[in-house]
Amino acid sequence: MAAPDIGACVSAGIEGFKKNMGLHIVCGLIIMLVSSATGGIITGPLWVGYMRMIKSESEGGKPEIGDIFKGFDDFLPGFLAVLISSIAVSIGTMLCIIPGLLIMALMPVSAYLVAVCGETDGVNAVKRAWEIVKANLIPSALCALVLGLIGSLGAIL
Repeated sequence: MAAPDIGACVSAGIEGFKKNMGLHIVCGLIIMLVSSATGGIITGPLWVGYMRMIKSESEGGKPEIGDIFKGFDDFLPGFLAVLISSIAVSIGTMLCIIPGLLIMALMPVSAYLVAVCGETDGVNAVKRAWEIVKANLIPSALCALVLGLIGSLGAIL
């Protein structure tokens, strides 16, 4: 897999967001609130559903708020992929922050593999994500950092 083009990622994200701004804001709030209320237990399936919604939208589909709950169709793979990769990033962050920053792309990549690429094993999704991130360590880290900062600014607004 080629290194991510940060400019292309940001541009595509902004264009997709502008198409259906209200829907993406509501979905983001639902994911934040429900994930917080459940101690993060269902964050993975919600992210999987949201990624599927975005893919469908980019292919011309009509997204709906309920689409974020379609990630529950693959609850266990989504749960495990996000849980394991989040633990890895947390441990990396505890090891002087830099290792956590370098692998922070692990969570979205593993969730993407479940959501879009059809990975049905959460542990295997993390293994595959690690290979992808490792092959493009610095560009993946920079892309995840930039997108994380933009997402944080959006959440603050």
